[in-house]
Amino acid sequence: MSTGPVSLTSYLRLLQSNRNMRLLWFAQMVSEIGDWLYSVAIYSLLLDLTGSAKSVATAVVLQVLPQFFIAPLSGVLNDRLSRKKIMIFADLARAVIVLGMVAASAWKLVWPIYVLLVLESFMWGFFEPGRSSVIPNITRDKSETLVTNALASTTWSFNLAIGSFIGGVMAVVFGRNTVFVVNSCTFLVSALFLRAMRF
Repeated sequence: MSTGPVSLTSYLRLLQSNRNMRLLWFAQMVSEIGDWLYSVAIYSLLLDLTGSAKSVATAVVLQVLPQFFIAPLSGVLNDRLSRKKIMIFADLARAVIVLGMVAASAWKLVWPIYVLLVLESFMWGFFEPGRSSVIPNITRDKSETLVTNALASTTWSFNLAIGSFIGGVMAVVFGRNTVFVVNSCTFLVSALFLRAMRF
């Protein structure tokens, strides 16, 4: 693959020619869309339970701050253990954690939601470094690595927009619990894509 500006053609060529990258990209797509579905439902649930925007602000902090503390441990584990297994474990753990939100919603208690948010953030903190660090293992040269990283960034932005929109519509039409169940399923699908990778 020649170096140069990253284009749509470069993305398509990469996905067609690199099976591992294609599977990793599918895993990123479904799990990140699920993440944004989940965020919209969580914020809506907290507003309903507390009537306070502070609860949403707390949720945002709890989704970001744990990643800062888990990063050093996550980096060590991803260097010493199978990154593929770590990512699969993180996906499976998040599938269970997100389902816990159904129970928390039924109990109408705020503190279990915060606990589950922290746990889910910890698992994301293990998954994302694994996804980033595995890219050099599945790309053939530096130019392909560049295209892969660009595709991952573009995909994140797309997932933010589409996932938030779908999450809002789904929560209104089908209810928040449906969103939580669907998000749990996205992590299971992501784990299946990762399991199929060979590198």
